[in-house]
Amino acid sequence: EQVRRLAAQLINATPEEIAFVKNTTEGLGWVANGLSWNTGDNVVTTNVEFPANIYPWMGLQSRGVQLKMVPEENGCVPVERIVDAITSKTRVVTVSAVQFASGYRTDLAALGRICKDKGILFCVDAIQALGVLPVDVRAMNIDFLSADGHKWLCAPEGCGIFYCSRSLIGHLKPVMAGWLCMVDALDFGNYKFEFVDTA
Repeated sequence: EQVRRLAAQLINATPEEIAFVKNTTEGLGWVANGLSWNTGDNVVTTNVEFPANIYPWMGLQSRGVQLKMVPEENGCVPVERIVDAITSKTRVVTVSAVQFASGYRTDLAALGRICKDKGILFCVDAIQALGVLPVDVRAMNIDFLSADGHKWLCAPEGCGIFYCSRSLIGHLKPVMAGWLCMVDALDFGNYKFEFVDTA
């Protein structure tokens, strides 16, 4: 709980919005597989993402969800190009806070504001930024964030954080039911399938 509080403080969240992940992919996969999708929906990202922020979304193609990848331009992916790719069928925009190969920093505040105005969920792969650059999920209108700890957080691999906005916790279906996910987890003999109301 102390680590959850510290992680929440780092990104201006509440501890109830923080969960632990084994890596960035796990958190992004929770979003990709935990949302309800309709055939024809799309996800907008870039064509220079680390694979952790590509494959969870590619996995939705069999469910009729299109992945739209905005091309890099001279080492940058301008917010305007990402916005140009958004359509009425766009459900999620997902980008890295900092691109792994080029070091390009996405203007998360600008992109988050646009996503909020358009009613689109905003998901951020923060592994290359968290711990060295300011990330404020409230000011940047970030709905979901995932980051393993082995970069700037100086933690071992397999010890990352996932953020889910409190307003969306009930909309993100858990992709796996485990015993510590349940309200009365320590009442071992009384099987009561009731998820805790936190990330």
